[in-house]
Amino acid sequence: MQFENCYWCHEKKIAAIISDTWGVEVRPNETTEANQPWHWVIIPAIGLCMGDIFYLTKLAEDCAKDKVYEFFFCVPPLIITGGTGSPLNPQAIK
Repeated sequence: MQFENCYWCHEKKIAAIISDTWGVEVRPNETTEANQPWHWVIIPAIGLCMGDIFYLTKLAEDCAKDKVYEFFFCVPPLIITGGTGSPLNPQAIK
């Protein structure tokens, strides 16, 4: 079941996914050949951008308060040539 959502993300043309945990993975992994096999598929094969460990509590509280759950979410990375990970400055603009 671990990779079924990879197909779903691809079919729905999901551009990015973030979580407030350290990874978007099924635990325990269905394979012992990779530590985070979902990452191995979703990032290079599908090209989906992802972020882990986002602090989403205040955003969730604000959305619940005004019942507005739509917003522009922008996550500009630092420009690092050849880099695949970077500190971010995430912004939710309602």
